[in-house]
Amino acid sequence: MPLLCISFLALLLLPLSLSCDSERPHKELQEDYKLVVETDINNANENIANLLQNSSCPALKHKLHNCTADIREFVSSLHLLTCKMKKLSISHTDGLVSSVLNSLRCPCLEKPTKEPTVRLKKRTATRLRRNQRKTRRDRKKLCRSKAILSAMTRCYQILNSMLMAS
Repeated sequence: MPLLCISFLALLLLPLSLSCDSERPHKELQEDYKLVVETDINNANENIANLLQNSSCPALKHKLHNCTADIREFVSSLHLLTCKMKKLSISHTDGLVSSVLNSLRCPCLEKPTKEPTVRLKKRTATRLRRNQRKTRRDRKKLCRSKAILSAMTRCYQILNSMLMAS
C-alpha cells in the first residue's frame, strides 16, 4: 500500500509541461518549421540580439533540456522548451511560442492561479534601485530566452537531419 501511495504522489508531482503526447508526423513538423517557425525563430533571435547588444549573458545555472535523435522524445523536449519560453513572457517571443505550440498541437498547461495577496508598499527603495533591479531581471530573462532559442534551433536541426537520413 505505501508503494502505491508513493507512486501516486510521484505522478501528481510530475511537471505539467511534460504531458504532451502529440501524434503529428515528424514530416509535418518539419514542413511547419520551414513555412512558419524558422522565420519566427530568426526574428526572435534578431530582436533579442538587438536588445542584448551591449550585454553579455552569463552561463545558465541549470542546463536546458536538449533534444535527442529519439523521435519519441523530440516532441516532448520541444514542448518543454516552448513552455519555458512562454513562462518567461517576453513580447518578442510570443509569435514563436504560439507557432510552435500550434505546430505541435499541444498547449502548455497552466497551473491554477492563486489569489493575489495585498501587501503594504514599502517606501525604503528608491525608484532608481527598483529600475535597476527590473533592468537586471529583464536582462536575465532575455539571456534565458536566448539560450532556449538556441536549444530550439538545435532541436529543429536534429529533426531535419533525422528526416534527411530516413
